[in-house]
Amino acid sequence: MQTTGALVKNSLFLKCLAVVMLGLVLWVPLLMIENTIQERTGYRQEAIHTIAASSAGEQRLWGPVLTIAVQEEYDEPTAGWSKAGSVPGTARKTRTHTLQVQATALDLKGRMVVEQRKLGLFSTPVFELNATLSGHYVTPTARDLPAPGPNARLTWMAPVLNVGVGDTRGIASVPLVTVAGTALAVEAGSGDKDAGSGFHSVAHALRLDGSAKTVPFTVVVRLVGTSEFGFVPMGETVTADISSNWPHPSFSGDFLPRSRVVQDSGFNAQWATTALASNGRAAEQGFQVRLIEPVDVYQQATRSVKYGFLFIVLSFAAFFVFEQLKNLRIHPIQYLLVGLAQAVFFLLLTSLSEHMAFAVAYGVSATASVVLVGMYLASVLRGAARAVGFSAAMGTLYAALFGILQSEQNALLLGSVLMFLLLAAVMLGTRKVDWYAQAT
Repeated sequence: MQTTGALVKNSLFLKCLAVVMLGLVLWVPLLMIENTIQERTGYRQEAIHTIAASSAGEQRLWGPVLTIAVQEEYDEPTAGWSKAGSVPGTARKTRTHTLQVQATALDLKGRMVVEQRKLGLFSTPVFELNATLSGHYVTPTARDLPAPGPNARLTWMAPVLNVGVGDTRGIASVPLVTVAGTALAVEAGSGDKDAGSGFHSVAHALRLDGSAKTVPFTVVVRLVGTSEFGFVPMGETVTADISSNWPHPSFSGDFLPRSRVVQDSGFNAQWATTALASNGRAAEQGFQVRLIEPVDVYQQATRSVKYGFLFIVLSFAAFFVFEQLKNLRIHPIQYLLVGLAQAVFFLLLTSLSEHMAFAVAYGVSATASVVLVGMYLASVLRGAARAVGFSAAMGTLYAALFGILQSEQNALLLGSVLMFLLLAAVMLGTRKVDWYAQAT
């Protein structure tokens, strides 16, 4: 009898222990669902890389820079020997100096047309940029060269205009290059080790004599790229103006836009900087525009799964309190089935969001889960009214979670407030319950 009485008194503890164990067991499918989401994210990245490999990847423009080679012939003292001893003399030597000249003023104007390119279930934004680089150089003088040798004679070679391109596969047509009013032929390779790949043009018609000259230039290029465009400014004063039909840009790099307008129809952004700010070649990132997805369904799904265990705990707590207050007997298997229904909600959300808008997928998944649990609880709780009340509370939780997911900046605050309110509701609703009496 004493053993039986002890078991009866410990029944509440054993039930609590069983519920806790079920909650930990249900953590496993939630972790499996989260792992599935990560796998789908990996598949999407592979699809993006495949799309980029078939056209062009993230794109970048560098320059343009004017490279000028100067050949110097000079006398170098030499010493010979004769019967009388050492005989001084000279030998004619040649050396080459290379000067790289940044534009005094540089302006970029570009129109970026973006479309979604799909591979299976996944897609990524691909753009075509029509860009015009214009400005002018001030050519160097003999003072910009190292100290000349004796009897030096300088020969100024034809200047070379160099433009770096991140992925030359994205050059959709032959660039148009004009220097000092003369159209130049375009050759492959940037001609500059710092710029990497790209193209260059030789201005054979431009004659330099060591005096400062203002040389205007224009470069028109059409580039195809995936997801991101960057421009590394090489000039004393640089301005840029880029517009696009993509309404979800993200600006980064060494310089943010001085002004921007982002609308549903697209964006327009302007940059301005000087050599004092860019520090020449130190501005390796320059201006960057990333074309982001308006809603990252996998990121949203991952964030929602992190609240999954909380949902299950709250459901179990509500079951447990209801069971004690109404003297119902709810079997651990029934706890488990309701918990699994809530876990499957997150898997259903992830799969549906690959085929429809995230908000629609969330509404369909939440509705299906609430209806299923409501129909099941009508029998478990022995009454449709009780099942409707529980389903309404569950639907409210799903609505609150959707609000948290949509408000990324305030997610922590909203989540904390939600947990506090739920805990307060449980504490106030059970403040008059004699838990010792429930155990006897």
